[in-house]
Amino acid sequence: MKRICGRGMSGLLMAALVSLGGIGAVCFFTQRPEEKIFQEEETEKLKTQVEQAEAGIPEKAGPDPEGQRESRKKEKREDLYRRPDVGTSEEKEQMAEENRKKKEEKRQREEAENRVKNVEEMLAKLYDPASDSVAMNTSKNSKIFQDVQTEIWKLPLSYEQKHREFQKTVDRISDEWHYINDDLHYETETLKISVQKKDVGYTKYWVCHVETFNPRQLCSALCGGTYGNPRKPVSEELAAHNGVIGVNGSGFSYGTGIPAPGKTMIKNGKIYNDVYSNGNIFCVTQDGGMFTAAAGMTAEDMLNRGVKDTYCFGPTLIENGKVSEISGQFTQTARYQRTAVGMVHPGEYYLVAVDGKGAGGSEGMTYQELQQVFLDLGCEYAYHLDGGGSTTLVFKGRVLNMLTDGGKERPCADILYFIDAGDGAEGEGIVIHENEAMIRPSSGKSSLK
Repeated sequence: MKRICGRGMSGLLMAALVSLGGIGAVCFFTQRPEEKIFQEEETEKLKTQVEQAEAGIPEKAGPDPEGQRESRKKEKREDLYRRPDVGTSEEKEQMAEENRKKKEEKRQREEAENRVKNVEEMLAKLYDPASDSVAMNTSKNSKIFQDVQTEIWKLPLSYEQKHREFQKTVDRISDEWHYINDDLHYETETLKISVQKKDVGYTKYWVCHVETFNPRQLCSALCGGTYGNPRKPVSEELAAHNGVIGVNGSGFSYGTGIPAPGKTMIKNGKIYNDVYSNGNIFCVTQDGGMFTAAAGMTAEDMLNRGVKDTYCFGPTLIENGKVSEISGQFTQTARYQRTAVGMVHPGEYYLVAVDGKGAGGSEGMTYQELQQVFLDLGCEYAYHLDGGGSTTLVFKGRVLNMLTDGGKERPCADILYFIDAGDGAEGEGIVIHENEAMIRPSSGKSSLK
């Protein structure tokens, strides 16, 4: 009986072998390299089974022989696709992209782990959990405290537990030093920020009050460090400069990525586009002042007036504490998303971001309604930056406003932002002496209500 079964099995295997050979002959000129290798391996396997059947050697059995065979076939196929000398160009490109993603994920994990270690080491210098004691608020320790918070903001969302753990320690230090540091506040010796979300029925908007120690803490940056592409999301560019809070800036070309194409452009005292002012150029001076360059003013004239950064979108909302006339190209009655900045005096500023397009039940604001907001805040000057889907307000690494450009940040060309003194590349040159604190008292006529 065994002999008959052996011959029957041998016949069946031989028929399968012939069948494979026939198919191989027909498909010889259409096979891909990995298919040919796979077929050769299967043919060799069948030959072995024929020899075992003729010799009366039973096939090895397991808990699921068929499932094991399929698993081995799958592994062989995957191995073929891993070989650099086989596969189509499309498959190789896909494999290369997967490898790049894995490397990037590994890099991000390592970066996050190093960041966690750095935060733990810095917090250990400021707080002893065993005795619940906080170090003195010296200039050196204040700088460590700034660095701690910056590192915490940059932790990925997947490190939420660590973030909460670190924030508890930050809260303890803040209490001891009489600071407020939470989701809506940031406070050190040299920078104080308070954020409020307003709801007036027809619209919702964010108001951010910023007080600085030094005018150099008010900064601007070309996204990606270039005058033109690539554009970057505000959150990404802000993190690159260790900014605490920031907004999108000028309008831009979708094609070239150039901010305010065809208009005067100065960043950090360098002229990128030297043309006459069109009467709508927002200027920030070295001493922290703000004004709108009159029509016909040259870039060189602006530098002579101490201008370090310019933006262009408009219109100007407030000048010399009074509403500016809005006419010409800016004449409109529609409510819309808005981004704007205002100045009470050098060293004290407001950022406003208005939600719109019905997002979260918010209609947006007209220019006139936005002007009233800045008048109520006591601003001497205010300017409207790029709005609509570009409107983005980022505070401590988090986007606050409702994004309406597909629910994502729209990459922009330049940003306006604030850093803490001594923090980031821009702030390292700001010297802070012992016992110095916020040297400018609040004006008294502007407050968040």
